[in-house]
Amino acid sequence: MSVLLEAVNISRSFISGDSPCLALAPLSLVVEKGEFLVVTGRSGAGKSTLLHLLSGLDLPSQGEIFFKNRSLSRMNEMEIARLRNSSFGFIFQTPHLLSDRTILENVAMPFSYGEPVAHGTVDKRCRELLAYAGLEELIHRFPGTLSGGEMQRVVFARALVREPEIIFADEPTGSLDGGNSRKIMELLARQVNKGCTVVMVSHDPEAGSFGTRTLHLEKVESAEGVHS
Repeated sequence: MSVLLEAVNISRSFISGDSPCLALAPLSLVVEKGEFLVVTGRSGAGKSTLLHLLSGLDLPSQGEIFFKNRSLSRMNEMEIARLRNSSFGFIFQTPHLLSDRTILENVAMPFSYGEPVAHGTVDKRCRELLAYAGLEELIHRFPGTLSGGEMQRVVFARALVREPEIIFADEPTGSLDGGNSRKIMELLARQVNKGCTVVMVSHDPEAGSFGTRTLHLEKVESAEGVHS
Protein backbone atom coordinates (compact mmCIF):
# COMPACT_ATOMS: atom_id res chain seq x y z
CA MET A 1 0.00 0.00 0.00
CA SER A 2 1.04 3.63 -0.49
CA VAL A 3 0.24 6.70 1.62
CA LEU A 4 -2.71 8.59 0.17
CA LEU A 5 -3.62 10.96 2.99
CA GLU A 6 -1.55 12.17 5.92
CA ALA A 7 -2.37 14.45 8.85
CA VAL A 8 0.58 15.85 10.82
CA ASN A 9 -0.17 17.09 14.35
CA ILE A 10 -3.52 18.61 13.38
CA SER A 11 -6.08 20.09 15.76
CA ARG A 12 -9.14 22.33 15.51
CA SER A 13 -10.17 24.90 18.07
CA PHE A 14 -12.41 27.96 18.14
CA ILE A 15 -13.47 30.71 20.51
CA SER A 16 -16.85 30.47 22.24
CA GLY A 17 -17.52 33.70 24.08
CA ASP A 18 -14.21 34.45 25.81
CA SER A 19 -13.12 30.83 26.12
CA PRO A 20 -11.23 28.56 23.70
CA CYS A 21 -13.05 25.35 22.78
CA LEU A 22 -11.29 22.30 21.44
CA ALA A 23 -13.19 20.56 18.63
CA LEU A 24 -10.36 18.12 17.86
CA ALA A 25 -7.35 17.30 20.03
CA PRO A 26 -3.94 17.16 18.28
CA LEU A 27 -3.33 13.97 16.33
CA SER A 28 -1.30 12.57 13.48
CA LEU A 29 -2.67 10.03 11.03
CA VAL A 30 -1.71 8.16 7.88
CA VAL A 31 -4.34 6.70 5.53
CA GLU A 32 -3.09 4.28 2.91
CA LYS A 33 -4.52 3.61 -0.52
CA GLY A 34 -7.17 0.87 -0.41
CA GLU A 35 -7.77 1.22 3.32
CA PHE A 36 -11.19 1.36 5.00
CA LEU A 37 -10.65 3.52 8.08
CA VAL A 38 -13.49 3.74 10.60
CA VAL A 39 -13.41 6.65 13.06
CA THR A 40 -15.30 6.09 16.31
CA GLY A 41 -15.72 7.91 19.63
CA ARG A 42 -18.23 9.61 21.88
CA SER A 43 -20.27 12.59 20.77
CA GLY A 44 -18.04 15.67 20.88
CA ALA A 45 -14.80 13.76 20.41
CA GLY A 46 -14.20 15.42 17.04
CA LYS A 47 -15.11 12.66 14.59
CA SER A 48 -16.95 14.84 12.08
CA THR A 49 -14.43 17.64 12.62
CA LEU A 50 -11.63 15.27 11.64
CA LEU A 51 -13.53 14.19 8.52
CA HIS A 52 -14.08 17.83 7.50
CA LEU A 53 -10.38 18.58 7.95
CA LEU A 54 -9.16 15.53 6.03
CA SER A 55 -11.50 16.31 3.13
CA GLY A 56 -10.63 20.01 2.89
CA LEU A 57 -14.08 21.21 4.00
CA ASP A 58 -12.34 22.97 6.90
CA LEU A 59 -8.75 23.90 7.79
CA PRO A 60 -6.93 22.85 10.98
CA SER A 61 -6.00 25.42 13.62
CA GLN A 62 -2.57 23.87 13.66
CA GLY A 63 -0.73 21.16 11.74
CA GLU A 64 -0.94 20.17 8.09
CA ILE A 65 -2.85 17.68 5.94
CA PHE A 66 -1.32 16.18 2.82
CA PHE A 67 -3.13 14.43 -0.03
CA LYS A 68 -0.63 12.56 -2.21
CA ASN A 69 2.14 14.70 -0.67
CA ARG A 70 0.35 17.99 -1.46
CA SER A 71 -0.52 20.24 1.49
CA LEU A 72 -4.20 21.20 1.53
CA SER A 73 -3.45 24.37 3.49
CA ARG A 74 -1.15 25.59 0.72
CA MET A 75 -3.84 25.22 -1.95
CA ASN A 76 -6.10 28.12 -2.88
CA GLU A 77 -9.90 27.78 -2.77
CA MET A 78 -10.12 26.88 -6.46
CA GLU A 79 -7.54 24.12 -6.12
CA ILE A 80 -9.33 22.69 -3.08
CA ALA A 81 -12.67 22.77 -4.93
CA ARG A 82 -11.17 20.94 -7.90
CA LEU A 83 -9.66 18.33 -5.61
CA ARG A 84 -12.98 17.70 -3.85
CA ASN A 85 -14.72 17.42 -7.20
CA SER A 86 -12.25 15.13 -8.93
CA SER A 87 -10.62 13.02 -6.20
CA PHE A 88 -13.00 13.03 -3.22
CA GLY A 89 -16.48 11.57 -2.86
CA PHE A 90 -18.82 12.48 0.01
CA ILE A 91 -21.61 10.60 1.79
CA PHE A 92 -23.31 12.32 4.72
CA GLN A 93 -26.06 11.18 7.07
CA THR A 94 -28.47 13.66 5.44
CA PRO A 95 -28.72 12.96 1.67
CA HIS A 96 -28.74 16.62 0.46
CA LEU A 97 -30.47 15.82 -2.84
CA LEU A 98 -32.07 18.49 -5.03
CA SER A 99 -35.82 17.98 -4.75
CA ASP A 100 -36.61 19.43 -8.20
CA ARG A 101 -34.14 17.18 -10.03
CA THR A 102 -34.64 13.54 -10.97
CA ILE A 103 -32.47 10.84 -9.45
CA LEU A 104 -30.45 10.67 -12.67
CA GLU A 105 -29.95 14.45 -12.65
CA ASN A 106 -28.89 14.43 -8.99
CA VAL A 107 -26.24 11.80 -9.62
CA ALA A 108 -24.94 13.79 -12.61
CA MET A 109 -24.50 17.00 -10.55
CA PRO A 110 -20.72 16.57 -9.95
CA PHE A 111 -20.21 16.81 -13.71
CA SER A 112 -21.53 20.39 -13.58
CA TYR A 113 -18.11 21.37 -12.24
CA GLY A 114 -14.51 20.57 -13.05
CA GLU A 115 -13.20 19.08 -16.26
CA PRO A 116 -15.96 18.82 -18.91
CA VAL A 117 -17.15 15.35 -19.88
CA ALA A 118 -19.24 14.45 -22.93
CA HIS A 119 -22.97 14.22 -22.19
CA GLY A 120 -23.18 10.65 -23.48
CA THR A 121 -20.38 9.58 -21.15
CA VAL A 122 -22.04 11.29 -18.19
CA ASP A 123 -25.39 9.64 -18.89
CA LYS A 124 -23.81 6.21 -19.29
CA ARG A 125 -21.75 6.52 -16.11
CA CYS A 126 -24.74 7.69 -14.03
CA ARG A 127 -27.00 4.92 -15.28
CA GLU A 128 -24.34 2.29 -14.62
CA LEU A 129 -23.85 3.45 -11.04
CA LEU A 130 -27.57 3.64 -10.33
CA ALA A 131 -27.93 0.11 -11.64
CA TYR A 132 -24.97 -0.93 -9.48
CA ALA A 133 -26.80 0.53 -6.47
CA GLY A 134 -30.00 -1.30 -7.43
CA LEU A 135 -31.88 1.83 -8.49
CA GLU A 136 -32.06 1.43 -12.26
CA GLU A 137 -35.86 1.50 -12.25
CA LEU A 138 -36.01 4.76 -10.27
CA ILE A 139 -33.84 7.05 -12.40
CA HIS A 140 -36.70 9.33 -13.47
CA ARG A 141 -38.23 9.60 -10.00
CA PHE A 142 -37.74 12.58 -7.68
CA PRO A 143 -36.09 12.37 -4.22
CA GLY A 144 -39.36 13.04 -2.38
CA THR A 145 -40.77 9.76 -3.69
CA LEU A 146 -37.92 7.60 -2.35
CA SER A 147 -37.36 5.88 0.97
CA GLY A 148 -34.45 6.87 3.22
CA GLY A 149 -32.43 3.85 2.14
CA GLU A 150 -33.03 4.55 -1.55
CA MET A 151 -31.97 8.18 -1.14
CA GLN A 152 -28.76 7.15 0.61
CA ARG A 153 -27.95 4.78 -2.25
CA VAL A 154 -28.47 7.70 -4.67
CA VAL A 155 -25.92 9.64 -2.62
CA PHE A 156 -23.56 6.65 -2.83
CA ALA A 157 -23.88 6.64 -6.64
CA ARG A 158 -23.28 10.40 -6.78
CA ALA A 159 -20.19 10.05 -4.59
CA LEU A 160 -18.69 7.57 -7.06
CA VAL A 161 -19.67 9.23 -10.31
CA ARG A 162 -16.32 10.96 -10.89
CA GLU A 163 -14.40 7.86 -9.78
CA PRO A 164 -12.83 9.41 -6.64
CA GLU A 165 -9.70 8.06 -5.04
CA ILE A 166 -11.15 8.45 -1.56
CA ILE A 167 -14.70 8.48 -0.14
CA PHE A 168 -15.49 10.39 3.07
CA ALA A 169 -18.59 9.04 4.81
CA ASP A 170 -20.06 10.73 7.90
CA GLU A 171 -22.53 8.41 9.68
CA PRO A 172 -23.82 7.11 6.31
CA THR A 173 -26.08 4.55 8.00
CA GLY A 174 -27.16 6.70 10.95
CA SER A 175 -30.75 7.16 9.80
CA LEU A 176 -31.22 3.76 8.15
CA ASP A 177 -32.67 0.45 9.32
CA GLY A 178 -30.51 -2.65 9.55
CA GLY A 179 -31.20 -3.94 6.04
CA ASN A 180 -30.47 -0.64 4.30
CA SER A 181 -27.41 -0.07 6.50
CA ARG A 182 -25.91 -3.36 5.36
CA LYS A 183 -26.59 -2.50 1.71
CA ILE A 184 -24.67 0.78 2.02
CA MET A 185 -21.80 -0.87 3.88
CA GLU A 186 -21.56 -3.69 1.36
CA LEU A 187 -21.44 -1.14 -1.48
CA LEU A 188 -18.63 0.75 0.28
CA ALA A 189 -16.72 -2.46 0.98
CA ARG A 190 -16.88 -3.40 -2.70
CA GLN A 191 -15.26 -0.08 -3.59
CA VAL A 192 -12.43 -0.78 -1.17
CA ASN A 193 -11.95 -4.17 -2.84
CA LYS A 194 -11.59 -2.28 -6.13
CA GLY A 195 -8.82 -0.09 -4.71
CA CYS A 196 -10.81 2.91 -3.49
CA THR A 197 -10.07 4.33 -0.03
CA VAL A 198 -12.82 5.01 2.52
CA VAL A 199 -12.70 7.13 5.67
CA MET A 200 -15.92 6.72 7.61
CA VAL A 201 -17.26 8.15 10.86
CA SER A 202 -19.69 5.77 12.57
CA HIS A 203 -21.08 4.92 16.00
CA ASP A 204 -22.62 1.71 14.63
CA PRO A 205 -20.57 -1.38 15.63
CA GLU A 206 -21.96 -3.44 12.73
CA ALA A 207 -21.05 -0.74 10.20
CA GLY A 208 -17.63 -0.42 11.82
CA SER A 209 -17.00 -4.14 11.35
CA PHE A 210 -16.60 -3.52 7.60
CA GLY A 211 -13.47 -1.43 8.19
CA THR A 212 -9.89 -2.60 7.86
CA ARG A 213 -8.77 -0.33 10.72
CA THR A 214 -10.42 1.65 13.51
CA LEU A 215 -9.38 5.00 15.00
CA HIS A 216 -11.04 5.76 18.33
CA LEU A 217 -11.14 9.42 19.40
CA GLU A 218 -11.42 10.48 23.02
CA LYS A 219 -13.20 13.67 24.01
CA VAL A 220 -10.83 16.29 25.45
CA GLU A 221 -12.33 19.06 27.54
CA SER A 222 -9.48 21.58 27.54
CA ALA A 223 -8.15 23.67 24.65
CA GLU A 224 -4.97 24.58 26.54
CA GLY A 225 -1.94 24.55 24.29
CA VAL A 226 -3.90 24.57 21.08
CA HIS A 227 -3.79 27.70 18.94
CA SER A 228 -7.03 29.15 17.58
